Amino acid sequence: MAHGSDYVLTKGFKVLATYNSSAVAGVTKFRGVKFATGDTIDLNVAATTLGVGIVQEDIDATKVATGKAVAAVAMMGTSKLVVQTAASIVQGSRVTLGNAGGAVIAASTNQQIGICMTTGTIAAGDLIDVFLTIGQIAP
Repeated sequence: MAHGSDYVLTKGFKVLATYNSSAVAGVTKFRGVKFATGDTIDLNVAATTLGVGIVQEDIDATKVATGKAVAAVAMMGTSKLVVQTAASIVQGSRVTLGNAGGAVIAASTNQQIGICMTTGTIAAGDLIDVFLTIGQIAP
């Protein structure tokens, strides 16, 4: 059965004007983000960095460059998250964020973003449902 997002808390955050400087597309939805400077967010590109949540919308690079873009970020509840590397991700897996803000299996000492709720075969590029458990260290 397909699941939809069920947010307990979604908050708007200003997007860093140089958001993921290597991403010419701007902000891409269903990717994990981190706090940048002040009250801005940036793409989370390291499993050891605390993720603040998952972006829920696309914002083009031109708008991001103005420094005035605000993105909706799911922080509690469930959300879709793109799979970066599917190796070992199954329902119940603890996931963290890889170097493209997507889900990868969490190793010990990683800052996990959540727990995979999706069943069946999971491949890179798929969207999975994640129960957000931000800030926990994977066992």
